[in-house]
Amino acid sequence: MEFQSLHNKVVLITGASKGIGQAMCLLFAEKGATVYAIARSEELLHKLAEKAKTKGGNIIASPCDVTDSEAVQRLISQIVREKERIDVLINNAGLGHFGPIHELTETQWDEMMNVNLKGVFLCTKYVVPHLLKQQSGHIINISSVAGTVTFPGGGGYCTSKFGLMAFTDVLTQELKPHNIKVSVICPGSVQTYFGQSDPKSYALKPEEVAYIAYQMAAAPEGVIMNQVIMRPVVPKEYQK
Repeated sequence: MEFQSLHNKVVLITGASKGIGQAMCLLFAEKGATVYAIARSEELLHKLAEKAKTKGGNIIASPCDVTDSEAVQRLISQIVREKERIDVLINNAGLGHFGPIHELTETQWDEMMNVNLKGVFLCTKYVVPHLLKQQSGHIINISSVAGTVTFPGGGGYCTSKFGLMAFTDVLTQELKPHNIKVSVICPGSVQTYFGQSDPKSYALKPEEVAYIAYQMAAAPEGVIMNQVIMRPVVPKEYQK
């Protein structure tokens, strides 16, 4: 199976300043895409853009809070003015707070729903009209294994990720008639400092998740990789 070229494709990636988002930005830029790296930290985004530049990649630092409707709308409009199209949107921004439901604060709950769900909704809402005009494009959502199974202490996070899975399914049905692909990746534990604990030594590498996103985006025109669940191989000594 031959991959499509991403050369000069316009790719938007949220949560781009670190972890999986950073790895995706670097990989997509390496493959020739023009990458708009979206996150709140302007400083980290500029460092990322410089790192890509040294390897011949094109990453455009695009500071934006994905939970701010007006800011998202302005950024999307600016990108379309500059490039006249959007080929891929990767909704990757996310955060987690963990603990028994009755111990979660209202602020923690709201943060998860705002970033993990509202941010995806806003970016999708303002990108889709342009994809409809093109009758082409691809939206890739980064969910989690926690969007397929629950666990104690994950009440808020699982709720947001189960919601994202439903959002993805509805979006798939709505956009299928318009030649617009929708995909979702559900990684298990990843070697990023996510939540309150250090990453497990055997956890997935951000670059491994990034490569699956690349395979989705570059799959042959007639192929949709709809859903991929990724789990690390747990060494025998860590198995219960």
